[in-house]
Amino acid sequence: MFGSTGEIGQVLKARVTDSNKIVQSLALDIVSRIAAGMGKAFEKHSRLFVLPISSVLADQKASARATALQTLTAIATACEGLESMVSGVSSALETSNPLQKGTLLHWLVDWFKEHEPSPNLDTNPWVALAVSSLDDRNTEVRKGAQALLPTLITCAGFDYVLQQTNSLKPASRSTAVPLIQAARPATTSARNVSQGEKVPSKSIVVPPDSPPESPTSSVTKPATKAVGVRRKLPQGTVRPESRPDTPSNDTASNKLPVKATGALKRPGTVVAPSSAAPSQLNNSLPFHGSNQEAKRARLGKDAQKWINESGPTRKDLAELLQNQMEVHCSKDLIAQLFSHDHNAVNDHINGLTMVCDFYNNAAQSDSVEEATCLAVLDLPLKYVSIKAHEPQSNLASKCLDTLETVLLFVRHAGYQLTDNEALCFVPTMIYKVMSFLLMSFLLLVSS
Repeated sequence: MFGSTGEIGQVLKARVTDSNKIVQSLALDIVSRIAAGMGKAFEKHSRLFVLPISSVLADQKASARATALQTLTAIATACEGLESMVSGVSSALETSNPLQKGTLLHWLVDWFKEHEPSPNLDTNPWVALAVSSLDDRNTEVRKGAQALLPTLITCAGFDYVLQQTNSLKPASRSTAVPLIQAARPATTSARNVSQGEKVPSKSIVVPPDSPPESPTSSVTKPATKAVGVRRKLPQGTVRPESRPDTPSNDTASNKLPVKATGALKRPGTVVAPSSAAPSQLNNSLPFHGSNQEAKRARLGKDAQKWINESGPTRKDLAELLQNQMEVHCSKDLIAQLFSHDHNAVNDHINGLTMVCDFYNNAAQSDSVEEATCLAVLDLPLKYVSIKAHEPQSNLASKCLDTLETVLLFVRHAGYQLTDNEALCFVPTMIYKVMSFLLMSFLLLVSS
């Protein structure tokens, strides 16, 4: 269908993440209907839509997330499985947005409750992402990752899943390994039953819905059965994985909150990060600084430069903005937003995703991150203005998504935009919307 109608696929993909919720909902419904109509032939087109649809799961509105989930289900049903969706789902799970990640993990779990994984399904790209989420700060992310373990072990193999814990920090590994081992008997028993073997129902150990709060109640026994992974320990012995790397656990735990480690707090086991953990966390943030005067100085000089009526990015504005952002942004964010290689568009989108995640998290975080977001507020608005008219619809759509995220944060913070801040993006967005409406009108007339 898409092949015979020009660029309708790309246009529809862009509308899936449209900032206008009515347009977005209509686009999702259209994709669902096209998938249902095409059936398995939709497989070659599903790769185009899975990632943008999954990004809608980060929306704070439950109705928007529900519509996106219905569309993912429609695509999976039409394609008779998730084989063509693996790459898009994997990319979507890489997000730092807990709402998107948790919702997507639970959708996968629900799908596999009703559908047996096919032999051709390659879940390997999901394994490391799920394993690293077993001690995520967000409860729903942890529950979803743990509930997905039996399916991942069935498809990728127990050894492969366990191997992914090698890259984790000792504290995270001490959380993940017992959960993986606890999920193994359920997978093995299910496989034996399907092969016609008689296995007592008591041997099936179903992992709990949420990560256990006690390290000895439900996971110690399976842990002692692992061969070649860990020496057998007496029953009730506390696992020592994190002890060699944290000799001063008692002291460190009293000084640093559990939140800083990103791991679960477990009774009887003290988990503490290294002394460098807080600084590493700060250095990894996309933005830093909280000087409002620096922002006012920037806007006083160049506020009206960012009014963009049409056309691709101007080189002089891109260089000016890069110089301004290098003072307040991480090197990784600068490399993404101002990439010039053959994959630059994807880099730009990844950079904007980092911006969105930072502002989303700041809306639920402390006053320090909120102050930083307000101090650099003009920078993402300027970037959106210089990129909004790029010919790539996915990049333009991501610009609009970023704008919506920033403005939602502004509303959450109770902040009133100044005239110069508004000039950074409002005129450009007016031109963008008008051009879109004109294009839509011309398409209607021509049809």
